[in-house]
Amino acid sequence: MEPATTTASPAFPIEKVRASFPALEREVNGVPVAYLDSGASSQRVLASIQAVDRYERSHHSNVHRGSHTMSAEATAAYEGARATVADHLGAADRREVVFVRNATEAINLVARAWGDANVGEGDRIVPTEMEHHSNVVPWQQLAERVGAEIDWVPVSDEGLLEMDALTKLLERGPKLVAVTHISNVLGTENPLGEISRLAHDAGALVLADGAQAAPKLPLDMAALGVDFYALTGHKLYAPTGVGALWARLDLLRAMPPFLGGGSMIRKVTKEGTTYADPPARFEAGTPAIAQAIGIASALR
Repeated sequence: MEPATTTASPAFPIEKVRASFPALEREVNGVPVAYLDSGASSQRVLASIQAVDRYERSHHSNVHRGSHTMSAEATAAYEGARATVADHLGAADRREVVFVRNATEAINLVARAWGDANVGEGDRIVPTEMEHHSNVVPWQQLAERVGAEIDWVPVSDEGLLEMDALTKLLERGPKLVAVTHISNVLGTENPLGEISRLAHDAGALVLADGAQAAPKLPLDMAALGVDFYALTGHKLYAPTGVGALWARLDLLRAMPPFLGGGSMIRKVTKEGTTYADPPARFEAGTPAIAQAIGIASALR
């Protein structure tokens, strides 16, 4: 029998990549742009720019509150965008996707809506030492509000989470583990499936910051085992000002609203207000409709 051979896949033509991003047509100091700052904010892909332009030119209207043709078109496009994000995340139900401004707002939403209702004095929260500030400050603020304690998972000299230390911290019975899927500084891809299993065995929930991972990895929320997952549009070739929070539907149903106002209500009287079901409960006011359409087009 002849030994098996492998054939390298042909490289994706760099010209096709460049042609998909109008900003790369620029020259700076006489040379074509080589954009290396996608970790901070990626360039916008042409398909996303065109989708936003079509919406703005022909279909703009408010969503969920009109019976006329353009409102119906805008609502269908907005909810279609939610379905696209849900598909990208491997979500079981599109109602598990809440549109927000960015991953930072998604994490703050969880800290306020879930955290204030479930974390109290003496409870523990476990972030890691490789977190972006967006996955640190909201938990520090929550701890200050309610008198909770924060324990930190250390990082090894090789840039990896010290899993033995995490196991020991979980023995203290924390309420939440907050961990980045991929570090924006180190590039480390953390083993979310294993972390989720360990955390759940200890009775903790898991929030993952997916800002860097969502543009680069195939995602499956069930396989990752997390309870909350945050992503942002401006790192995945889409407009700024839009992101998404994925959360288990049972958790969203139990969480109080983060903001109050239009769209998140079922009924308002002078005596009080009842709230809409998720995800509308967490999308107060007119949303970023064009941006949501842009993020969906970028993902497709």
